[in-house]
Amino acid sequence: MDENSYQLEQQLQTLQKQQREAETTLEALKREQNDQAWLEEDFSRICHEEQEAMAYLRDVWQSAKATSFGHYLEDVHEQEKANWRKQFQAKEAEMQTKLASCQKTMHQLENQQRSIRKELIP
Repeated sequence: MDENSYQLEQQLQTLQKQQREAETTLEALKREQNDQAWLEEDFSRICHEEQEAMAYLRDVWQSAKATSFGHYLEDVHEQEKANWRKQFQAKEAEMQTKLASCQKTMHQLENQQRSIRKELIP
C-alpha cells in the first residue's frame, strides 16, 4: 500500500468515525424531539384540566370579588399558556435547525467517503 492509499484509508476511517458520531447525535436529537412532543401533550392535557377547574370555580363563585379574582386567574392562565407555547415553538424551531444541520453533515460525510472510495478503487 503506497503512502497516498494509506492517507486515504486514514481519511476514510476518520470520516466513518465522524459519521457514527453524527448518527449518534441525530438519534439523541430525535429522542429529545420525541420527549418534547410528550411534554407538549402533557401540557395540553394539563391546560384542559385547568380549564375544567376554572369552569367549575366560575359556577361556584358568587360574589363580585370572587368573579373578579376568577377573571384575573383566567388572564394569568392565558398569559402563562402563551409563554409556554412560545417556548415550545422556539424549542421546536431549534430542534429542526439542529436536525437539518446534522443531516446535512451526514450527507457531506457520506459524499466524502464515496469520493475517497472511488480514489481507492482504480
